[in-house]
Amino acid sequence: MVSTLISDTILDPSKEINALYSSQNPSEFVKLVETHFKQILSPHDAFYQIPPLNASYPPSLHTKRRIARFYGMIQDTSASPEVYLTSLEDKTCGGWGIYENSSSSPEAEHEHGTIDYSKLGERESVWAVTVPGETMWSQERFNGSEFQTRKNPMTATYSCPKQYKNPSADPASFVISLKLYDGGNNLKPGEMGIFVGILDEEVAEIEEGANSDEGVTVPTLHVLFTVPHAPLGTWNMSGLNSTLPGHTAEIRTEIIKWLADEGLGGDTKAATWLLLMILSRVQSRSPPILPLSLAISSFPDAPQGADPTPAIIWLLKEILPTVTVVPLTLDTINGKSFAPHSTDEDLHAGLLQQASGTTAIVTETGIKEGKVTESGLKNLSTLQAAITMQTVDYVFPFSAYSFPIDLSFTVLTRGRKSAFLKTDVVVPLKSTASDESLPKTLYKQKDAVQMPPREKLEAFRDYILAAKKVRVSLAEDVGKHIEDEFVRLRKESSSAPSSEDLARRMAVAKLLSASLLESNMTKETWTEAGVMDQIVDKL
Repeated sequence: MVSTLISDTILDPSKEINALYSSQNPSEFVKLVETHFKQILSPHDAFYQIPPLNASYPPSLHTKRRIARFYGMIQDTSASPEVYLTSLEDKTCGGWGIYENSSSSPEAEHEHGTIDYSKLGERESVWAVTVPGETMWSQERFNGSEFQTRKNPMTATYSCPKQYKNPSADPASFVISLKLYDGGNNLKPGEMGIFVGILDEEVAEIEEGANSDEGVTVPTLHVLFTVPHAPLGTWNMSGLNSTLPGHTAEIRTEIIKWLADEGLGGDTKAATWLLLMILSRVQSRSPPILPLSLAISSFPDAPQGADPTPAIIWLLKEILPTVTVVPLTLDTINGKSFAPHSTDEDLHAGLLQQASGTTAIVTETGIKEGKVTESGLKNLSTLQAAITMQTVDYVFPFSAYSFPIDLSFTVLTRGRKSAFLKTDVVVPLKSTASDESLPKTLYKQKDAVQMPPREKLEAFRDYILAAKKVRVSLAEDVGKHIEDEFVRLRKESSSAPSSEDLARRMAVAKLLSASLLESNMTKETWTEAGVMDQIVDKL
């Protein structure tokens, strides 16, 4: 049963704010509003009664001046702080968009000199976007049972203004302006957040050179409070994860077999490597312990006239919260911008401005002969830096600033190695299908992919989310075993493993442990990592 207090608060938050404002000290009001609305709306049952604001429930499906919850990525924080009137003439609150929607306009009050400057407050304004690459099932879990995900979001006929700020290729995704009254908590581009606030709209400037001299109407969210966000949100867990420990090995084997059979031509070894890359993430910046990168070589082109999307991408979107595809065609390399860049003091999105924890699939299979331009070379350099250093430069007219990212990269290439990129691991695809039938196996429509039952998919998703959270440690005896083995191999052969080989094998062993939901590495896992290393193509 829906609480009257919760329902009234969601439907008319301005009334709730003014009721609170009449009896409180305005100087401490921002913190009071945050605490008050959190107490009412942050408990689990109340939170899921708030309408979600995302690609399946865009602004056009909401009523203005009601509360919505938005899960998104900060895109641009370069705008100057805004000034607003904290209190109106009738001694009611002016914040959270109330002043802008009152009968007296800011322009009229300024013209007649009636503004009381002692009542002016300051708020931050930042641009955010719906989570790039967010998959449908992840949206469904965030929406909750009260709000079933729309199967065709575009039926809402919402056209996103300022689309150039959006790195997502999904036409249902959109850009939103966040109004932050608590100072913004030093948000940085690329950071994720859950924002609960009052949905409104405002007129924003359009980019220079646009056809109209008028501004565009953009959605705004006057933020009441934020929800602490972990890279793997609690809504992404279905509740089945409590059964995982007893079935980890079984689920792991089933995922590998499914990825192999439906997306990798039956190659379970390549599927195992892909699973490990999915789990790979930034462990530390200093010292740098960064995700491994993978190239699956000998991956053929799509058959003539077929959908160029590899089937493995459909599979990954069924089990991962966020997946992005970077197609290395000449049109993309030369014509798109991989790095965010400022134009006329407005930050345009880049293809690599993605959410932390995203799996990025780079496809080289559609590349044709042609010339890579200077801008194309910069894009490839940006992509290599993202893979190697887990950073992306934000480019401004006279400078560039490097921002950290946390993405796992897998490259699909038809050659023995990538034509453009260096990865930590190169694994040749060794399919059980014939050379003639392999392309048809690797490229097929989504509805041609054999999907497990829904309960099994839920278990796959929970398994991956749980495995990504595992922190693997090294017991003293296992560390001593590894050290002794390394010293022995160095003495026995001049072609013994290098320190780089050792670091890679250590990373693989930790990922293998995580894939078994084991927080302590064993000698057996270390040995298995060595066996896996034997199939890596030595280039």
